[in-house]
Amino acid sequence: MRFWKNALAKQRGRCRLTHLACKILDIRYPDASDPVEEWLPPRPDWSSELPDIDILRSELKELRDRGGKIVLYGHDDMDGITGIYIGQRILEGEGYQVVPIMPIRVTDDFGLLPERMEGVLLPGDLLLTVDYGCSAVRGVKWAIDLGARVVITDHHTLHYPLPPAHGMINPQRVGPPATYLAGCSVLYAALVSIFPRWENQPELLTANALGTVSDRVPFLGWNRYLLEEFRKMDTGVLKGGLAVFAEVWPAREKAWTGSMVRHAITSVIGKGEDSGIEILLEFMNDENYKRCRKTWKRLIKNSRRRSYVLSEIFAQALQNTDDQASAYGMNLVYLDCIPDGMGGTLASKMSRITRRGTLIVSPRENGKLAGEARSYGDWDMAGFLVSMGDVFTSAGGHRMAAGFSCEGTSWSQLRELLLSQMVSYPMDPVPVPHVDLVVDELPDPAEFLCLAPFGGKFLPPAVQKGTLRYLMNVGENSVSWFITEESGD
Repeated sequence: MRFWKNALAKQRGRCRLTHLACKILDIRYPDASDPVEEWLPPRPDWSSELPDIDILRSELKELRDRGGKIVLYGHDDMDGITGIYIGQRILEGEGYQVVPIMPIRVTDDFGLLPERMEGVLLPGDLLLTVDYGCSAVRGVKWAIDLGARVVITDHHTLHYPLPPAHGMINPQRVGPPATYLAGCSVLYAALVSIFPRWENQPELLTANALGTVSDRVPFLGWNRYLLEEFRKMDTGVLKGGLAVFAEVWPAREKAWTGSMVRHAITSVIGKGEDSGIEILLEFMNDENYKRCRKTWKRLIKNSRRRSYVLSEIFAQALQNTDDQASAYGMNLVYLDCIPDGMGGTLASKMSRITRRGTLIVSPRENGKLAGEARSYGDWDMAGFLVSMGDVFTSAGGHRMAAGFSCEGTSWSQLRELLLSQMVSYPMDPVPVPHVDLVVDELPDPAEFLCLAPFGGKFLPPAVQKGTLRYLMNVGENSVSWFITEESGD
């Protein structure tokens, strides 16, 4: 193992890095001069690392001088809504008028929709997006023609031609480690660069952590820095809905995994009928703890009901899995009817259980076809869909989660196009389970807890003893090894 200056002296609050933990980092970051710093970097210089932050700073100054409001247009998922919360809290705290807009996914296409902005966005206003907009050519052009200013903050895969916005803060323009950020983190980084007094506010760190984990972005680089700040913060200052989130977050100050959080919080909020996604912004802004606790209990009850419905449509999806796509290592499913908001949840569950990338397609009332896609392993789902941009009315997302809609194409035609692209797209969708160490005796799994949290691209350690592979299983109050070929994502 390489010698790292002061590596074993690095303190993480809950424990020191053990010798075996350092060995894991040595293996996972073979080209790094300091694997510990590569794993948990210091505070980034957001303003120099992300593009166009100076443009946003200038636009905000000019908006204050001339008057007008900020229309904050965000994605209607956990990442987008937590980003709206972050943007609204900071910008209203700085004296701006902020009007949030979120699309209605079950009826709206992806992208910035003029029909959603009409009558809200006015000449001289600033249209600021979060987790949205990097492929919205039509919507941005409409806003500019109206006389508004436009700055996009997004983290999704770039789809050329890019929209003619006045500024675009998207880490995909500069590459790793910025590209690991969730959409909410991009807006957070931009705004705390401009208004430093908001950095590391517990309310913002909590919202950012929830958006980051829910969006399944990699637990690498700058995301680890932000999640570590979330772990260290004082939750005593949180109120209402955010206090509930910190309270139900499993083992927040100890060792947790992304899947633990998505099970305990993201799935309880859910999507669709009786879910909490439509009240999420209100819930985070509500400072009445007792009322929020009561709401959370109701959401838990509703989530159990949705789980039953999800089990039923999951069984249907398994029966309707396309055999030819399966031969290419992918799940492709067409269902005539999916309950509102459950397409993405179904795709996530199917991807997790089958360990394959999954595309779920269903018709809408307006005759369009809509799809939700989730990735597994090395399959770049957004890249795959964007490579078929001429087929879709709208498409976008990131490596692990994406979506699309199309019109004027039948399911049989779309199926053939998707299958053809699966053959030619240069990715291996079925990953090989990782092994970090080959051992003669199983080490104490608690030796690796100091490396938590575990999630996308930074999975729980796995060791091989003889012919068997053991994956570390992290529970809220326990840790153990179990024999499996699962990735641990």
